[in-house]
Amino acid sequence: MDQGFDRSVFVANNTGIVSTGDNASITQITFAPGTPKPAEEVPAPPDVFGLHSGKSPVFKGRSSEQTHLKSILDGPPGSVAVITGCGGVGKTSLATQTASQYRGHYNPIWEISGGDATQVEFGLSRLACRIDPGLVDHPSEVAAEWARAWLQTHDTWLLVLDNVSSPGDVRLLLGEMPQGRFIVTSHQATGWHHIAPAMPLDVLDPAAALDLLTTIAALDSEDLSSAAIVCEELGYLPLAIELAAANMAQTRLRPSHYLENLRAAPLDVLVDDSASDDPAHTVARVIQANLERISGHPLAKELIRIMAWYAPEGIPCSLFFRMETPKAAHAAFGLLAKYSLIRFIDEPGDPTLRVHRLVQTMVMALSRISPGGTFDSSCTATELLRKALRDEEPEEGFKTWWRRSLMPHLDSLATKIEDDDETLGSAALYEIAGYFLLGQGQLAQARHYAERLHQVMVRIGAGPTGSPEVQNLLGQIQIAAGDTSAATEHFKQALDEATPTLGEDSRSILAYHMNHARAILAAGDHAAAISMLNDVVSDCVNALGGDDPLTLTARANLGHAYEVSGDTATAISLFSQVLFDRLHTLGLEHESTAASLAALGGVHFANRDAIGAIPYFEQALAVRARVLGNDHLDTVTSQNNLAVALCQIGELHRAISLLEQVIDNSPGIFAPDGAELMSTRTRLADLYIATEQHDRAISMYSQLLHSQIRTNGADHPSTLATTNMLGLAYRAVDDLSRAINFYEQALIGRTQVLGRDHQDTFNSRNNLAYAYRLAGDFARAISLYEETLEFAIKTLGPRNPAVIDMRNNIASLRAKQ
Repeated sequence: MDQGFDRSVFVANNTGIVSTGDNASITQITFAPGTPKPAEEVPAPPDVFGLHSGKSPVFKGRSSEQTHLKSILDGPPGSVAVITGCGGVGKTSLATQTASQYRGHYNPIWEISGGDATQVEFGLSRLACRIDPGLVDHPSEVAAEWARAWLQTHDTWLLVLDNVSSPGDVRLLLGEMPQGRFIVTSHQATGWHHIAPAMPLDVLDPAAALDLLTTIAALDSEDLSSAAIVCEELGYLPLAIELAAANMAQTRLRPSHYLENLRAAPLDVLVDDSASDDPAHTVARVIQANLERISGHPLAKELIRIMAWYAPEGIPCSLFFRMETPKAAHAAFGLLAKYSLIRFIDEPGDPTLRVHRLVQTMVMALSRISPGGTFDSSCTATELLRKALRDEEPEEGFKTWWRRSLMPHLDSLATKIEDDDETLGSAALYEIAGYFLLGQGQLAQARHYAERLHQVMVRIGAGPTGSPEVQNLLGQIQIAAGDTSAATEHFKQALDEATPTLGEDSRSILAYHMNHARAILAAGDHAAAISMLNDVVSDCVNALGGDDPLTLTARANLGHAYEVSGDTATAISLFSQVLFDRLHTLGLEHESTAASLAALGGVHFANRDAIGAIPYFEQALAVRARVLGNDHLDTVTSQNNLAVALCQIGELHRAISLLEQVIDNSPGIFAPDGAELMSTRTRLADLYIATEQHDRAISMYSQLLHSQIRTNGADHPSTLATTNMLGLAYRAVDDLSRAINFYEQALIGRTQVLGRDHQDTFNSRNNLAYAYRLAGDFARAISLYEETLEFAIKTLGPRNPAVIDMRNNIASLRAKQ
C-alpha cells in the first residue's frame, strides 16, 4: 500500500494526460492543421496596425525629413524609403511617426525587425497570423511564406523594416514584393544604391533638442540655459537627450547637476539604464555595438581613437595620410562611415569627416579603462597636427586657411589631454600654434598656448623659465598686447639663459636682442632703441652677412624706430634699401617683401603723402593676397590701409570695395564685436552715406548698433554716435518717423552722458530740430532751435553769421505757424 501510494499522482489543479503503472504508455496523435486559404483570396482585416510605437507627444523636429518620407510613400507601389544614421539618432521614431500618419490609408501597417533573417521570418509570420488567425496553428516558416505570398498579391500595405543590418539582408525581400511601400532603417550608411537612395538622418537642431529635453523633464525657465548646454554636450542626439530628460524627471536632478555628472563620469552616465524602458537601448550600448562591428579592422579602430581627440566637425581626411597611404585610410574611413561612426562632409578640395560627440566620448572613456590607455593615441593625434601645421601647402594662398582650420582640433586636443600625456611633441605643437595665432592677431589664444608650452617645458625639466624660446614667444605676445614692461622682462630672461650656451653671435641671440630693442622702442625710449638696433644690425652683418633675412629684418626694425622718432627721411631711406635687398634675395612673392612695401606705404601716408603711399599699399596687398591668402591678418590690414588712403584722395568707391572685403574676410581674424571690426563697419557705413547708398548705410549702421549695445552699452558715446547716424540715414530716405526716433534717442543719451553743452549734444539738437521742421512739427523745431541758438551765442558770439542765420530760420518758422 505504501508502495502504491508512492506511485500515485497528485492532480490538484493540474490538467493533462496522466500515466501510472509499471508498464503504462501513452500514444498522442496531433492532427495537422488544414491547408491555409490561398493568400490572394484573403482580404486584410480592418486596421491591421503593428508598429511597436505609434504617435508620440514628445516627437520633436524632423518636419523636413517627414516631408521627404511622405513624398516617397505617396509614390507608386514598390516605393522604398531608406533612413540611415548612427545609433540613437531617431531613425525608428521617424519611421514609425511617419508611418502612423498613414493609418486608414494603407493597411496593414506593420513593423518587422530586420536584424537578421530569423527576425524577418518571425515578423512575417506574425503578420500572417494577424491577417488570417487560422495560421496560428501552422509552423512559423509556413506562416512567413504565406505572408510573402499575401504581400505579393496585395498593394495597399506599408512595412517598416527596422534596424536592418545590411542591404543584402532585405534586398531579395524587397525585390519579391513590388506592390506595397517600405520604410527601411539601418545603421549602415552605404550600399543602398541598388535599392533606393538613402536619407542620412542627422541629429536634432538645437531648438528641437531643447524642446525635447524640457518637455520630458518638465523643466522651469531658470533651467533653460543649463539644459541647452546639456543638449550641446550630448551632441543633440535624440536618444541621449530623451534618456537624460527621463533621468532628470525620475531623480529630480537639475540639468546643471546632470551636466556635472556627465563631465565627471561620462561612461557611468551613458551606461545608466535606470530611466530606459529598454535597458539594451542606451546610448552606450548602441555606440558600443557599432564599435564592435569594426573590432576586426585595426586601422579603423586606431583612426576612431585618434579622432576622439579632435573637434567633432571638420576633420580633414588628408590629416591621416601622414600615417597611412590614402588608399588604406579611405578603406578605414569607408568602414567607419558604413557603420555610421563617422560621416563624410564634402568640402572644396579636401573632404572632411564628422564624428558624433558621444562617439568621441565613448571611445575616449573606453580607451581610458583599456590596458593601453590613451597615451599612444594622444601622441599620434599630437604628431599628426604638428606635421600638418608645419606643412607648407602647395598653394601658398591657402596656407592660412589650412592652419586656421586645424585650430579647433588643437583646442580640443589641448582640452582633453592630461598633463602626464604631454610630451616634447606637445610642446612643439603649442609653440607652432602660439606663433601662428600671434601672426593672426589672436593674442589671447596665442598667450594660452605659450603658457601651455611653458608649463610642459618646466614639467619635463627645462628649468623655471621653460626655455629661451618660450620667453621669446611670450615677449612678442606682450609687445603685441602693449605690455612693454612684461615684454622687456621676457626678452631679458631669454638673453640671460641662452647667451652663455649659444654665444653672442648666434642667430637666436641676435633675434632676442632685436626683439628686446623693439620692446624698448614700444616703451617710448626711442634713442635707446635706435642705439640697440644699430648694434644689432652691425652684429648681424658681421655674423650672418648683409643679405641674410635676419639682417634685413633688423634693418627694417631700425627704419621703424626712426619713423617713430620722427626722422621720416632716414626711415624712408632704410625701408627703401631693405625693399631693394629683399627683392634681390627673396623675390617679390615673399611675405617679407610685402612687409617692406607696406612699411614704405605707411611712412609716406603718415607724412601726409597719400598719393605716394597708395602704389606701395597696392603692391603690398597684391603680394599678400597671393602669398598669404585673403583671410590673413596682414592681407586684411593692407586692404584697410589702402582703403583709408583712397578716401584721402576721394576714390570712395574703391575704398568701399576694399572695406567690404575686409568685413567678408574678418571671420577668424577679428572678434565679431571687436573694436577692429566695429571701426571698419563705421568707416564703411560713413562711406555709404557719402556716396548716397543710404539703404546699405542703414543696414551697416544697424549691425554696428547691435554690436555696440552688446559690447559697450546703449549709453556709450560711440553707441550714441551710431544712433545719431541712423537718424541721418533714415532722414536721407525720407523716413522721417524713424529718423526722429533715432535722433531723439541720441539727444536724450548725449544730454545725460555728455551734458547739455557738449558739441555732440548740440549737433543732435540741431539734427532733431531739422527733422521736426521737415515733418512739419514747427513748434518742436522752434523750441530746439532756440536751445541751439543759446548754445551758439555762447560759443560763437551774437554777431557770428551762423548765429544770425539761426535767428532768421527761427523767425521764418514762426511765420509758418
